Amino acid sequence: MKREGRFGYADAMSLRRRDLLLSSAALPLAAARAAPRRLRIPHVSAKAELERSYAALLLEQALAAAGMAVTLEPTPELIPQNRALQELGRRARLDVVWTMTSVEREQQARPVRVPLFKGLFGWRLLLASAEAAARLGDVQSLQELRQFSLVQGLEWPDTAILQGNGLNVVVSPSYDAMFKQLRLGRVDAFPRSVEEVWWELERYGQGLVVVPKLCLHYPAAVYYFVAPDEGELAAAIELGLQRLRASGAFDRLFLTHHGDDLARARLGSRRVIELHNPLLPPQTPLDKPELWYRPQG
Repeated sequence: MKREGRFGYADAMSLRRRDLLLSSAALPLAAARAAPRRLRIPHVSAKAELERSYAALLLEQALAAAGMAVTLEPTPELIPQNRALQELGRRARLDVVWTMTSVEREQQARPVRVPLFKGLFGWRLLLASAEAAARLGDVQSLQELRQFSLVQGLEWPDTAILQGNGLNVVVSPSYDAMFKQLRLGRVDAFPRSVEEVWWELERYGQGLVVVPKLCLHYPAAVYYFVAPDEGELAAAIELGLQRLRASGAFDRLFLTHHGDDLARARLGSRRVIELHNPLLPPQTPLDKPELWYRPQG
């Protein structure tokens, strides 16, 4: 698989200037700390293995690269994304949250605008029964896809994105119930990100398949978020992520955790139905291709 994120001379000079600016904001207090800072992080999905998850490992490595020693302290229980954002802050339960961005979420908390998953949460494969998959395999356009029902979670950003494209979305408050609805034929498909779909197929997908030759795509960024008044912490995270990208460590960790899923998905050989993302903030760095995954044909 082709590795992305190579820098030219101009990129390196730009990164060096940004590195210096961020360093001045992020490091003074970090250098003064004798003990690692305790950072409270959420357990936000069934797949995440708390401190061993990709996002948690990347956060730890980024802050180490920025010169800030930390100890991550995950919550023992699952926390829904919207609630996790509400619990950011010094007097609340959490210090850092990672979730898909939106205009509303960037007004609620401070984003670090580096896409952690390089946009993978916007690459969607469809879980379906074998019968529904056979019908979906013939879909050629967004208009045709609108004839099918798609299940999504209550308050998920993806729900509003799919609805914003005129798709027929059935909302469910229960993660487990979505797979049951598929098996019972109450809905036709469950769009899942490349990062999630194979893991879910193995654990919850009895009687289900991934629809072949088809995928959905919309621009989507998962960021780290901190409380609005945590400028120092946000700057340190951004500095560390930029240093990891410059050294190649970001791409190595990304491919270690997602390379097998991407190889299995074979996105470059699938028919892609492009969707727009009405929730995407204008500040999203879509003009920086090195930050995003693009499949190779």
